Amino acid sequence: MITVGIIEDNQALRTGIEEFVSQNDSMRILFSCNSVEKWLMHYDHDTEGPYVLFLDIGLPGISGLKAISVIKNKYPDTKLVVITGDSSKESVWEAITSGADGYLLKPFSLKEISQQIDIIQNGGAALSPLVAEKLIHRINANNKPVREGKNLLLTRRENDVLEQLVKGLSYKEVANILKISFATVNDHIKNIYYKMGVNSKSELIAKVLSDRRSDLML
Repeated sequence: MITVGIIEDNQALRTGIEEFVSQNDSMRILFSCNSVEKWLMHYDHDTEGPYVLFLDIGLPGISGLKAISVIKNKYPDTKLVVITGDSSKESVWEAITSGADGYLLKPFSLKEISQQIDIIQNGGAALSPLVAEKLIHRINANNKPVREGKNLLLTRRENDVLEQLVKGLSYKEVANILKISFATVNDHIKNIYYKMGVNSKSELIAKVLSDRRSDLML
């Protein structure tokens, strides 16, 4: 059963997502709030986190952008997908480097909810095409080999795998593009995780994007 959390102040959209999820036998709503404050008041103390959380960033009070790191700290295994009308490069960059697993631009069809969950389950990142394009351009602007604190340099093939992951591709898609087996992709990813000092795909992408943002600001 896929559990879903929602933090969205647009009542019509929030209700639409709730009704869509309720009509799907494989999904259920775990909580639905109109603000981060409401979530903190009623759900922050719950031990169970949703599989996926849809978060608006243009919220009154505490913004969704500021809440991303708090929510990911509380629910480290939850897939957090930003839903917003804000397509600015600054917001996209801050959301992804703060730990968001996806970024969907409004308006979107409710069918995209289940489509994006499928993408996430297959190891991909839920990104609207415009958002993915902006991230790729930002990444390509400073496409350097990545070093971890222990100065362990990634191999050429590990860098190839890493670049595809950052673009939001699933492990299967990476294997197809690089013409290597799924098992080989998994082996490369294990090595990348070790060298980068991370334990998950979202943590890896956030670290890479954050490092590259720092380099661009030098």
